[in-house]
Amino acid sequence: MTTNYLQIMIDSLKKKKDILDKIIVLNETQNKILSNTEFDHDVFENNMHEKGECIDELEKLDEGFQSVFDRIKEELSDNKQMYSDEIETMKTLIKAVTELGAKIEVQEARNKVKVEAMFRRERQEHKEAKRSASMAKSYYQNMSRVSDEPQFMDTKQ
Repeated sequence: MTTNYLQIMIDSLKKKKDILDKIIVLNETQNKILSNTEFDHDVFENNMHEKGECIDELEKLDEGFQSVFDRIKEELSDNKQMYSDEIETMKTLIKAVTELGAKIEVQEARNKVKVEAMFRRERQEHKEAKRSASMAKSYYQNMSRVSDEPQFMDTKQ
């Protein structure tokens, strides 16, 4: 019975590794999106949505892994030699998952800096557009107050 649980845990770690690989690809795509001169909100939004789904799936896998581990923790501790191959496989997978997690953290930090820069740029552009609109409105209001008579009159005859 414990062997089945160990196989479930190994499968869970493999799935987690695959999902982390997918997140790495999504982060690379996000980096390209943020590096483009023209920012495409829809593509960025879709990328974020996909990453969110991956993260939700990771959380479910983690909960399931922990639940199974809690069931067999004592059995594993008491019979380490009996399950040494499975334990070694899990250690290898956990190491790989941890390395992928560290790589994702670096990617996320890099992308966060780019997102913040992009938001600053967009805020500045919005502020400039607002100021231009305000100046144009002020100009037209001032011009509408001016009478239709010519402003300069030549008094020479």
